[in-house]
Amino acid sequence: MPPTAAPPATRRENAPAPAPARLPGPTRERRPALVAFGLVLVVAGSLGSALVVHRSGDRVDVLVARHDIAPGQRITAADLGTARVAADGAAVVPAAALGNFVGTYATSRVPADTLLNRTMFLAGDTVPADAAVVGVVLGAEQRPTDALAAGDVVRAFLVASDGSSTVTGQPAGTVLLDAARVVAAGGAGAAAGDVATDSGTVSLLVPTGDAAQVVAAAAAGQVALVRLADATTPPVDLVRE
Repeated sequence: MPPTAAPPATRRENAPAPAPARLPGPTRERRPALVAFGLVLVVAGSLGSALVVHRSGDRVDVLVARHDIAPGQRITAADLGTARVAADGAAVVPAAALGNFVGTYATSRVPADTLLNRTMFLAGDTVPADAAVVGVVLGAEQRPTDALAAGDVVRAFLVASDGSSTVTGQPAGTVLLDAARVVAAGGAGAAAGDVATDSGTVSLLVPTGDAAQVVAAAAAGQVALVRLADATTPPVDLVRE
C-alpha cells in the first residue's frame, strides 16, 4: 500500500508576515579635502575678526581745532587741541607736530573740533602780492549792529557826514570796494580771530589799486561797511596752498 502523502502545512491563523529583506545603505564617501577647506575658512574668519578688533584699538592722538578759527588767524597753542582717532590713513596731523603749526596762519575758516590737515595753514605772510591791508575806524552808524569779525566779507561805501562833499570828490554812496575780506577786528594789536574789544576797528584786505582812496576815505571817517554772505569771494583774498 503506497504511503500516504503528508497533509500540507497549514499557516497558523493571524501569524505575522515575514519582514522584507533590508537593502544595504550607500557607503558615505569621506572628503578630506573639503573638510580641510572648511577648517581653513573658519580659521581665516577668526583671524579677520581678530584683526578688526586690533585695528579698532589702533588709535593715535591728532590735532583738532579747539574753537572756530577764522581765515588769516595767526595760530597759537591755545587754538589747537588733541583727539584720539583710529589711524586709518587719513590726512591728519599727529599731536606731536603741534609746534610746527604755532605761528602759522589759517588759509580758510576752520570750525571747532575739526580734524586738522596741513593744507589749512600757511607759514609766513598771508597777504598776496597784489593786495594791502588797510585799517578802518567806523562809527556806530557806519557798521552793522553785530560786530564784524575776522573772516567776514564786507562791501565798502563812501559816505559824508554832511551828505555832500567827500574826500575823494566822488558822490556819497559810491562803492569803494565791492567785496573785501576782514582780516582783523578789534582794538589796536588785536589778532585775527580774537574777541573784538573795539567793534568799530577793522582791517581790510584790499587790492593795491584801491588802497589809496580807501586810506583817504578811512582817514576822513567816510567809509561805511555792510556785511556780505560768507560765500562771497572778494577780488583779492588770503593766500591758499
